[in-house]
Amino acid sequence: MSILNGPFTFRQAATKGVHPKELGELCAAGELVRPSQGLFLPRHLADDPDARIAAISLVLPPGAAVARETAAWLLGVDVRPPARWQHAPLLECLVPLGAIRPRRPDVRAYISDLPAQDVMALGPVPCTTATRTALDLARYRPRFLGLGAVDALTHLGLTSVPELKAAATGLDGHRFIRRAREVIDLCEPATESTGESWTRLRIIDAGFPRPTVQISLRDSTGREVYRLDMGFEGAKVAVEYDGTEHHLRTVAQRAHDDARRDDIHARFGWHTLAADKGGVLGARPDLEGALMEALGLSFEYRRQAWHSFDV
Repeated sequence: MSILNGPFTFRQAATKGVHPKELGELCAAGELVRPSQGLFLPRHLADDPDARIAAISLVLPPGAAVARETAAWLLGVDVRPPARWQHAPLLECLVPLGAIRPRRPDVRAYISDLPAQDVMALGPVPCTTATRTALDLARYRPRFLGLGAVDALTHLGLTSVPELKAAATGLDGHRFIRRAREVIDLCEPATESTGESWTRLRIIDAGFPRPTVQISLRDSTGREVYRLDMGFEGAKVAVEYDGTEHHLRTVAQRAHDDARRDDIHARFGWHTLAADKGGVLGARPDLEGALMEALGLSFEYRRQAWHSFDV
């Protein structure tokens, strides 16, 4: 089917004689993905930046700039919350002050101040810069999602903490700017996954000291043997986030991680706690309890409202 060679809309598929039921079957079979409602992309192009840009160009309203979740997606960062990981990213855009906001059910359009320095061109698509994208996500998403986005965009070198702090200056009194400044202050560009960002925030929000990230364990020759996600160097207590795909999907993966942590303890004296999505985003205080015990602390930890799979 020639239409599967690139991105296309529901309307374009109809003009080629492709029935909606056939599109549904192709999506169910994994041959198509849906970057937005009414927009389709062949699976083999799902991670291709140029294909993503071409897809968004088919549905972006005139005069708008891609922003927030969509901009992050085009920049290579997935900021979807867990409840929407199986769904297409939102199509979000900004339109400048005085412009008419488009009325489309598949587009989330926001009227916003949009200076030229906050917009860049990705091929035919106007897109907010990485700095503006990170600042907007830090302002308008729950703190754990905002921190995951800010960590990821700085980790890729697309923006920096000084650039983000500069962008936030002069915004006193603006909506959610305090939240954004808190998130930027907590940013750790060395962080390697959003799960690590969420774990670190849960630890800090509970009342523990801010952990050091990406701790290198080296042998007598100076060679790095292991690198820990985060931890407390004085106590030699580490916390690592185990994502499902690389750590929890098979028995062999779990056995490998157990053996690795046993070796870390035997060779370097570090006690390593494992955290997963349920432990970090759920309501049970298992992580806090284990960390208190490992650090020899006892206090009434602070519960946070963002600990929920429903966000």
